[in-house]
Amino acid sequence: MSDAPQTPLLQPDGEYRASMAAASTTGAGPRAAVYTFEEMEARYKRQGGTLAEKIFGHDPLDFWVGPFYVGLFGGTAILGIILGVLGYFYQVFFLESSFNPLATALEPPPISAGLAIVQWGQPGFAWQWTVAWSTIAFVSWMLRQVDISRKLHMSYEIPIAFGAVVSSWVTLQILRPIAMGGWGHGFPLGITHHLDWLANIGYQYFNFFYNPFHAIGVTLLFGSTLFLHMHGSAILSAARRPVTEKNVDIYWRNIVGYSIGEIGIHRLAYWAGAASVLFANVCIFISGPLVKDWNAFWSFWDRMPIWSGTGAGIVLIGAGLVFSKRTDKNQPPIDLDKESTGRGLEGNLGDATEVPLMKRIFGMGQVLPIYLGTWGLIATVAMFACFMIILTSMLHEVGNAPINFLRELWNLAVMPPAAKYGMSWNVPWYDGGDYLAATLFLSLSVIAWAARLWERAGKTGLAPHLAVGFWGALFLFFSIYVFRPMLRGFWADAPGHGFRAVLDWTNYVNIQVGNIYYDPFHMISIFFLLGSTLVLAIHGSTILAVAKWGGERELDEMLVEGSGTHRAQLFWRWTMGFNANSYNIHLWAWWFAMLCGITGGIGILLSGTLVDNWFLWAQDAQIVAPMSTVDWSQYVFEQ
Repeated sequence: MSDAPQTPLLQPDGEYRASMAAASTTGAGPRAAVYTFEEMEARYKRQGGTLAEKIFGHDPLDFWVGPFYVGLFGGTAILGIILGVLGYFYQVFFLESSFNPLATALEPPPISAGLAIVQWGQPGFAWQWTVAWSTIAFVSWMLRQVDISRKLHMSYEIPIAFGAVVSSWVTLQILRPIAMGGWGHGFPLGITHHLDWLANIGYQYFNFFYNPFHAIGVTLLFGSTLFLHMHGSAILSAARRPVTEKNVDIYWRNIVGYSIGEIGIHRLAYWAGAASVLFANVCIFISGPLVKDWNAFWSFWDRMPIWSGTGAGIVLIGAGLVFSKRTDKNQPPIDLDKESTGRGLEGNLGDATEVPLMKRIFGMGQVLPIYLGTWGLIATVAMFACFMIILTSMLHEVGNAPINFLRELWNLAVMPPAAKYGMSWNVPWYDGGDYLAATLFLSLSVIAWAARLWERAGKTGLAPHLAVGFWGALFLFFSIYVFRPMLRGFWADAPGHGFRAVLDWTNYVNIQVGNIYYDPFHMISIFFLLGSTLVLAIHGSTILAVAKWGGERELDEMLVEGSGTHRAQLFWRWTMGFNANSYNIHLWAWWFAMLCGITGGIGILLSGTLVDNWFLWAQDAQIVAPMSTVDWSQYVFEQ
């Protein structure tokens, strides 16, 4: 922090506070605060400014209970929560008499009931009751977040992000059933019962993994977990150390050639978290109303005219015209960091380049230089060898025909050796030897990359949080590709290298072990996966909502909290009754992402080794809902 003289600065909301005259490490301008957290809370913990007051002229519940803000929409949310929970336990205690909430099943009404509101005591009543009140609770909670944002003069990124989550519930339980003409197509409720629905919906549409929006949504979920871990690691590795944001920027440019910056990572967090939910909405909504067979859906691919000689020629000529366009723009001069001027193997590659579009989107436009180093060279060479082995083997499958290669790319795969070879390395090349070689080089590449992360952290003055966390992801990788096949005694249990091969392996393992969704470690891993996306979205949206007060300068805010950080803390204190601070929210981020990989690896290691059938295991554990009496023939689509 700077020792420069401080002068008053008028904030966007009109309040005065002391500010540092020197610019922050990001160049975003001056920051600091004289208000304490308690003074900030006393200043804004006042009645007025709610939506209810604006619409109706009065908000009868505009008060706090301890740190928890109520408000009109808080009251309706609490009412929805209580009545929704009562509907759930009505099913547990009165309809099933099981007294086992884990095994409770709230089925939607039969499809024959259409979109009618069923009566008390009829099949599906508890489901409709719970869905209705839950929807009221979710929407009310979002509107309550709007009220709290208004009280703190914050923008609305947080309720918008939560609104994306609410839209997923509405799509699943209201919009899709309406589009399909019956509430029976809704999502059944139950702590474990919904696991069967997840598996069955995939088989109903002939391998749901082939749904492209499902692939995009899952990619965004894992991407969000990756972004969360990268950001949490970056902040924790620099926290409480004699470093600045400059060290973090140089670290990321050394690793990937670009540093997204303080405001940029929170924009990406906000967008990625919301997009993962919105793509999931499209994924489930079009399954049934528009697409009934995801396997047949891709038949259009082979019928595309580009696979003919003439069509391919036209595409290649068009691509040549596009990419041959010259873009000779003068790049503005960049002041290179002193630490980034080295050249050679143990130095940097490329010259710093300003990309205006990236600066406009993320706030940081400098790309390159990137550090290679010994570990980077090993990782790059090994990954290139892996890529070339896979490429040449796939070309061999189509007789080295380029057009057939492009057409069949999604189906081509380099598969592991058959079970008869066991764990042997003495396998013919095209019978799995190519797979073993590619996997060996891939493993070498990711290990070298982990070493590169560790080495670069030390050289830039940061702690090795990112490298340590990367081993959580590597544990999952090696559990799938190495450890589980070793425990089962043959390479054949590993997934192939190829787009469709990975999807088919995922589906195959689920069938092989009797619904892996009942694996408790898989449940925990999914909890951390979805939780990571949630933490990423709420953290990103929170920082964006207070960015005009410098809340994105997190390393500085850990030393002297400004009014932006105070607002962020007050928002969650009033929303949840408690709040994190600018340091421990990144601990949450780091551990959520780390545990996603670790628990997922444990879950896959147990599957087919210690536990052969997770459904039978769940039955023994008495967490499986009673077998449904629903006539499943009603879900079969007539051709």
